[in-house]
Amino acid sequence: MAKTKILYIVESFSTGVYSIIRDIACNLDKSKFEVLIVHSLRDDSPKDIDKDFSQSNIILKYVPMGNKKEYLRAIKIIKNIIKEFNPDVYHVHSSKGGFLGRLAIKGKKNKVFYTPHGLSYVRTDVNSFTKWIFFQLEYWINKFTPSRIIAVSNSENQNALKITKNVVVINNFINLDEYEESLSNAKGPIVACGRITEARNPLLFNSIAKRFPDEKFLWVGDGPLNKLLDSPNISITGLLPRVEAIQEVKKAKIYLQTSLWEGMPVALLEAMALGKPVIASNIIGNRDLVIDKVNGYLCSVTDIEEFIAKINSALKDSKLRDDLGLAARAHIKENHNVTKAIKLYESEYLSTY
Repeated sequence: MAKTKILYIVESFSTGVYSIIRDIACNLDKSKFEVLIVHSLRDDSPKDIDKDFSQSNIILKYVPMGNKKEYLRAIKIIKNIIKEFNPDVYHVHSSKGGFLGRLAIKGKKNKVFYTPHGLSYVRTDVNSFTKWIFFQLEYWINKFTPSRIIAVSNSENQNALKITKNVVVINNFINLDEYEESLSNAKGPIVACGRITEARNPLLFNSIAKRFPDEKFLWVGDGPLNKLLDSPNISITGLLPRVEAIQEVKKAKIYLQTSLWEGMPVALLEAMALGKPVIASNIIGNRDLVIDKVNGYLCSVTDIEEFIAKINSALKDSKLRDDLGLAARAHIKENHNVTKAIKLYESEYLSTY
């Protein structure tokens, strides 16, 4: 029987989006699916991409699509790739890849899936008019090339329903076997992990660090806003391979997530899988993972005093940290299991929706 041919199109081929695409593509049944991934690259894209996707049923194709000068050429190249590969299924990822990909796909009658990984119009670093523009772009590209949205969280699902009723939820996931339980390290730092951008809210992380001068803080990663992390007790690792980044998170006493907006953060999934006590901003994505006072704490992103109080509580009580960490790992095991997620993706790709 012929394999189902899937074409992935993604511009933001780094951090959590990269991890999820890798883990979907590499875990699909090799006897049933052939995958071609059209991707761009960013400064924080992994350096060993070929190794990560070294399977006989996966092909990688680099197509620059990161800036405006590359858009038209990228669309043309993708159209040619479509002619050559003749996919049965299209799966476009993130706002830019999703938009450019659907412009190139227009007119094809095969199934089209779109995963936003954080819808652009829920961003909080732009004004209301810009959000309206982002919404219009999402709405009309979905009219131009209709797609089934695969939301990565229940919260993203609620926002996606403003675009179309054709939405399904498949929670972001990880392979728990790759994450050995490490719980809270009494001598470890307070850790964040990810690209240092507006979305990750480094200003709040920095302000919190200044309130705890005797504690060590560590940001695993790097990014354009790294100079905002100027508190003397903060260290920045710089960009690290995934395995090394996880080892750094293992050292954490507390995992701190101060994001302004998310889809469903893979870094937070990983910290919880390691059994770390989590204190996170109460936003889309984070609140789909963290149940306040059960497997972590949620705090208002505009209330630093709430963060300070919750961190103080956790610092003073090692048993509380361990209890939160154990509950966090159990929650990931139950609700974000790789085997369950892959079965759902395979079912969608083979469906007639």
